[in-house]
Amino acid sequence: MKPSCWNSRFVAISLACMLWISSPLSARAEIDAITVQRSIDRGIDYLRKSQTQRGGWREYSGYNCGLTALCTLAWINAGVSRQDPDLVRAMEYLRTFPPQDTYSVSLQTIVFCTVGALEDVPRIRRNVEWLTELQKPAGARNAGAWGYTRSRGYGDQSNSQFAVLALGAAVERGIEVPRPVFEAAAGYWRKMQFPEGGWSYGSGLRPSGSMTCAGIGSLIICGSSLSDLSDANVAHLNCCGGDASDEAVDRGLEYLSRIFTVGANPGGEMLSYFYYLYAVERIGRLSGRRLIGNRDWYREGAERLVSLQDNFQGFWQGGGVVESNRDVATSFALLFLAKGKRQVVIARLDHPSLHSTGGAAPPAAARRARDPESSSLPLSGSLHSLVRHVERDWSRELTWQTIASEQATAADLLKSPVLVITGNQSFEFDPQLRGDLKAYLDQGGTVLFDALAGDGCGDGDAFEQSVTSLCNEWYPQSKLERLPLTHPVWFAEAPADPLAIADDYWIYGIGACCRTPVFYSPRSLACRWSEGGPLLRGADLAPGIHAGVVAGITLGENILAYATGRELKDKLDNSISVLADDAPIPTRGAIPIAAGALGAGEEQVNRALPHAATIIREKIAVEVIAVDKPIALTDQSLARVGVLFLTGQTEFELDATSRQALSNYIDREGILLAAPICGNEAFAASFRREVASLVPTEKFEPMASDHPAWTTRFGGFDLTNVEIRIPNRTSTAGKSVKVARRSGAPVMEAIQVNGVDTVFFSPLDLSCALESQNSIQCPGYATADAAKIIAGVILYALQQ
Repeated sequence: MKPSCWNSRFVAISLACMLWISSPLSARAEIDAITVQRSIDRGIDYLRKSQTQRGGWREYSGYNCGLTALCTLAWINAGVSRQDPDLVRAMEYLRTFPPQDTYSVSLQTIVFCTVGALEDVPRIRRNVEWLTELQKPAGARNAGAWGYTRSRGYGDQSNSQFAVLALGAAVERGIEVPRPVFEAAAGYWRKMQFPEGGWSYGSGLRPSGSMTCAGIGSLIICGSSLSDLSDANVAHLNCCGGDASDEAVDRGLEYLSRIFTVGANPGGEMLSYFYYLYAVERIGRLSGRRLIGNRDWYREGAERLVSLQDNFQGFWQGGGVVESNRDVATSFALLFLAKGKRQVVIARLDHPSLHSTGGAAPPAAARRARDPESSSLPLSGSLHSLVRHVERDWSRELTWQTIASEQATAADLLKSPVLVITGNQSFEFDPQLRGDLKAYLDQGGTVLFDALAGDGCGDGDAFEQSVTSLCNEWYPQSKLERLPLTHPVWFAEAPADPLAIADDYWIYGIGACCRTPVFYSPRSLACRWSEGGPLLRGADLAPGIHAGVVAGITLGENILAYATGRELKDKLDNSISVLADDAPIPTRGAIPIAAGALGAGEEQVNRALPHAATIIREKIAVEVIAVDKPIALTDQSLARVGVLFLTGQTEFELDATSRQALSNYIDREGILLAAPICGNEAFAASFRREVASLVPTEKFEPMASDHPAWTTRFGGFDLTNVEIRIPNRTSTAGKSVKVARRSGAPVMEAIQVNGVDTVFFSPLDLSCALESQNSIQCPGYATADAAKIIAGVILYALQQ
C-alpha cells in the first residue's frame, strides 16, 4: 500500500471536495450562454401563444404584415426550425401580402432573404422594385430617403433604416439592386448627420442612440452593398488604394462610444428602448466590435434583457404605443439576444502602427487617441466578407471582431480563435502586448500575419522583418518556414493553389507542438477576401483576379478550419487564461505533478500541465500544483512529485541513472501517466519498451469503459461518454481534412504494481489538447476532457 502521507492527502482532497459541494452558490451568477438560451426559448414560446390561427400576429392599423414579419424574423434568428409547423404557417401567411408600406415590405423582404427559399426570389425582386420606386428622388425634400407609403411621409430615418436593411439583404441574397439606390441612401444619411457624429429622428434637435445606430448601420450596409455590386468589374487588385475609412461612420462610432449605455436609449425615449438594443446589436455585429465605449455591449445587454423578461410568461414589454405591445418588444429582445450571440470565428488586431500603408495616415488617426475602436483599419470589410463565405460553407451564422491593442488582454484575445494582423510597414508592439499575444498563442490561439505587399502596395520587407523578429522572440528554437503541400493549410477545407495568387507565392508558418500557431502570408489574403462579395451571388470576377480571390478565400477558410476544427466557443464563455507563474504556492495536501525530461520534444507542451491543473482546480476544487518545465529523472526530483507525466513526439531511450530513478519511483507506487504527443507511434513504442524493462512481470491492460476512474465515484467526472476525435490525415490534392468523432470512455491502459494501478498510458493525445485547443491534426480529446481524464486517473490512483 501507499505510505501514510498518500492517505492523508486523499483525506484532504475528499474534505476539499465536500466543502466545495456544500458551499452556497453566489447570489448573482454572471450571465452565461445557458441562461441566455433559456431566455430565448421562453421568448420563442411566448410568441407561439400570441400567434393567431391564420399564422400571423395582430397588426397595427395601416400596416399589412409588418408585425408578422418582425415576429417571424425573430423566430428564425432565434433558431426555430424551418420545418417547425408554426413557422411554416407564419411563412405561408406572410407570402400572401403584396407591397403596401415600407416597414412591412422591408421586414417581409428580410425574412424572405434570411429563409433563402427559391420560391421567394420573385417576391424579393418585386419588393426591391417597390422600394426602389418609393425612394425619394433627387430634388425632393429628403432625397434618398423613404417614407411610410407611396402617398404618406416625406422620408425619415426610421423608414429609411429598414429599407436599407432590406435592400442590403437582397444584395447578399444575389438580387440586383441599382447602384444609385445605395448611393442616394448614403447621401441622405451623410446629410442628416449632426456635426458631433450622431443622428436624430426626423428634424429632432438632439441625436439619439437608436438613430445614431441606424445611421452607422445604414452607411456600412450601403458601402458593403456598393462593393458587392461593383467588384465584379475590378480588373486588377489594388490592395492599398480606394479603401479609406468612412469618415461619417468613424464619427458616428466615436459619438456612440461617448453616449453608450444599455440602461436606456440615450438621447431618446424609453418608448423605443428595445428598438434601440436591436440597433446596438446590428452595429456591434456589422462593425465587428465587442466593445462600444469600452463596454461589452452584448454581455451587458444580455444581462439587462434577461433581468427584464417576465418571469411567468416569458415576454418583454416596454412603454408607448409600439413597445407596450409585447410581441414587438419580445421580437426586438430576441433579435438582440440571438443575433448578438453568434460565435466569433476570426478577429483582427487594431494597432496604431498598422493604420499606415506607406502613405499618409488615415483622417481618423487623430481620433484614435481618444477612442481606439472608432476608426477603420485598411481593408476594413475583408473579415466581414470572409465570414460570409464561411457561414455559407459551414451552414452556421458566425461573426468577427476588431480588438483594439490598447484594450486587449490575453483573455480578450482568446475570445477569437484566429487573430489577423495586417500591415506593410515595420511595427513594434510594447512588451505587454507582445506578452499577451504569446499567452494567446500558448493557450490555443492562432495568428495570421498578413502583409500588404505587391498588388499596388509596394514591398512588405519592413513588415516581414518585424514579423520575423517577433516570431524569433516567441519561438527562439523555431523559425518561419515554407509550409509543405502536405500541411492542412493547403486543403483543410478545400484545395488551394498558391500559384493562383502569384508565381512566387507561399505561406509560411511556425511549428510548435503538433500545430502551427503562427502563419505568415507575404501577399495579402485580406485584400482578396474583400473582393469576394460578388462570388456569393454567383457572379464571376474579372479574369485577372478571379482565381487569386478564390484561392485567397479558400486559404482563409483553411486556416479557420485548421485552427478551430469547426469547434467554436459560445460568445459568453469565459476564456481560460493561464500563465506559468499563475500556479499557487504549494500548500500542505496539494498534489505536485510534473513532466519528465526525456529529450523527446516534451518541452513543446510546457503549458499542458499548468492548463490541466487550472481546470482541475476550477472544476473539482482539488489543489493540483503543476511544474511548468520538465524535471530531470533523478531520485531527488522524483521524491517531490506525486504524479509524473511523460510525453513526447520522438523515439527516446533512458540512461541508466534515469531508468533506476524511475524504477524506484514506480516501486514506491508513485503515479506515472504517459501519452504521446499527437499519438506519436515512435514515442509510444519507446515508452512501452522502457516500462517493460522496469516492470517485466506485468503487462498493460485496457481500462474498462465503466472503470471507476471514469465515474464520479471518487469526486471526479462522468467520463463514460467523452468525444474522441480522429483526423483522417489526408494530404492528397483535392481532398480536405475531416475529423471523425465518436463517443465513449477514454482509451487508457494500466499496469499494476503490488496489486495497485500505478502506470497509466493513453495511446491518444492528451498533451496537445491541453497545450493548444482544437488541433485537427491530433487524435485525441477536447481540452476540458483531457484535463478531466488526468483528474480521473489521479483521483482513482490516490484512493487505492
